Amino acid sequence: MSETRDRLARRDLESALCERASTDQGRVFVDFDHTVFSCNSTELFIASCKPAFMAAAIDFIVRDCVPWRLTGLPRWFRLRDYVCVALIVLLMPWTLLAWRRNAPALFARHESRVVLDGLSRLPADRIVLVTFGMEFIVRDLLRGSRWEAVPRVATPWLPGLGHFRQGKLGLLTTLFGREEVAASTAISDSLDDRDLLSAARHGILIEPQGEEFRASERLYFPLRYTIRAKYNLSYAIDQILLVDVLLLVLAVSTSLHEVAWALLIMPFFVISLMAVYEMGYFENDMVASRSEAKPTLSPEMERFRDYPIFPSAWFWAAGLGAAGCALASFADLLPSLDMFAAMASWAISLLLLRVLFFIYNRQDVQSRVFIYPVLQLMKYLPVFFLLRPTEVGVVLALAQVTTMWAIYTTYRLGGRHKTLKKEAFRTTLWGVGLCLLATTGVFSFSENLLPVGLMLVWCLARLSKSRVLDMARRYRQRDLGSAASSA
Repeated sequence: MSETRDRLARRDLESALCERASTDQGRVFVDFDHTVFSCNSTELFIASCKPAFMAAAIDFIVRDCVPWRLTGLPRWFRLRDYVCVALIVLLMPWTLLAWRRNAPALFARHESRVVLDGLSRLPADRIVLVTFGMEFIVRDLLRGSRWEAVPRVATPWLPGLGHFRQGKLGLLTTLFGREEVAASTAISDSLDDRDLLSAARHGILIEPQGEEFRASERLYFPLRYTIRAKYNLSYAIDQILLVDVLLLVLAVSTSLHEVAWALLIMPFFVISLMAVYEMGYFENDMVASRSEAKPTLSPEMERFRDYPIFPSAWFWAAGLGAAGCALASFADLLPSLDMFAAMASWAISLLLLRVLFFIYNRQDVQSRVFIYPVLQLMKYLPVFFLLRPTEVGVVLALAQVTTMWAIYTTYRLGGRHKTLKKEAFRTTLWGVGLCLLATTGVFSFSENLLPVGLMLVWCLARLSKSRVLDMARRYRQRDLGSAASSA
């Protein structure tokens, strides 16, 4: 916010409060986050928890994976944030002591001088701070400040479900009564509080204080940058889970027993590799794109400028890879290496992938065409080095690498890469490869009936993807049309 806008906001707020003070002696209900406090207190608490990887895991699972909208609550995000904070405190109780120690300094750093100087002209007993943030978070922030004794309305440790159903108007009406709310002044930065601003005698809407702050952009978790900035959630599910993971599962399995174990093990290996890929994605967006005439950047990318991907991604990549190696050793799926040798070879693979992506990001776009297939190959080669693949599995992986290379080359040459039917392209290449493999005399379909059958089912399922999506879109459009007609 510029200095001119600061002075304007200060003058407007002070004049509004002076008018309010001269007309009655009612209460002044003041929003906390981005009004008194120029940040989001809940997000700041989550982002400050240590160790960061534990907080990131809890935050990702609770706030990104659980479909809170299905609760039917109009303000479902408040319940989501409460559950996230409660789980962090339950699983990481030491965060309470660290927060209590650090919170006052955070308030001093983020307090809104514009708002607090305006409020300082009113008696403290008339002011009530109102927030759906946790009571202990706000209490510790205000400890030692001149606002420590100001009454607060916040979320307690054990709120009822009704606490999350109502807005601030309902909450304050329950606590203070309709008449007292109607005689009050309400100050907020958000139109989410429009019901309170309309019901109060004086509703004062000010511009948000401080920049928007999200804990998820300060805590690294594997695939978060891929989902939020580089691609999206549907890409992660489709390309990473339903293609890369399942392809590797099918490529290394010769029995249903091995399929079951591979389904458990493979996500660790794939996400370990993707953590290194994310460093390359991040580097590509933040560094290499500056040299491109027309870089392809997500609008969300700018919000991740301070994302702590280095060195956090390395810790996740190493930890997930070690877990995958340990599980593979336990399942007796490492044919020629013991567990520690497998971990060492995995670490070398991660380093090679990082070096390869580093080189890729510093090449011109034409030269990248020749490095890209090697990057794609590195999604499968490290796993194949540890877990012996079948011949048909190698052919399927080669078909996938070639398909992605064809799409990328078409894109770089200015062609219509989105029109390329990659599922049919991959299936055709796999079929051609099987035919060529059968001519070698060392491959027998009868001995590889299960792997070939499972891969064929997978390829057919991938081929039907577009039809399934088209049918889903038509059904949704029909339902929306029916709903509109009924309305």
